[in-house]
Amino acid sequence: MNLKEKNITEDNFEQVAERLRALAHPVRIRILEELGTGRKCVSELSEKIGVSQTNLSQHLGLLKDRGWVKRKKEAVYVYYSLSDEGISMALTRIYEVIHRF
Repeated sequence: MNLKEKNITEDNFEQVAERLRALAHPVRIRILEELGTGRKCVSELSEKIGVSQTNLSQHLGLLKDRGWVKRKKEAVYVYYSLSDEGISMALTRIYEVIHRF
């Protein structure tokens, strides 16, 4: 079934494009990969990805605004996690398809 058969409108295409644009940076893809293994705080992500906490926070804010991640504050820590379990599977599928190019 193609997208037209699913009654996707031009507005929906714009929404999808806007959300996918959020993935157009290697740091953001790495963030999603890390969060695929479970929730993490900014300091954990910063250490694993190798970027400053300030830079990381900017990327996390954009991913949150576009719906890719969610955040939860506990005491002095802010934890991030994927907003949907299907994100990891979707990224895996994208990698598989791109690998064939």
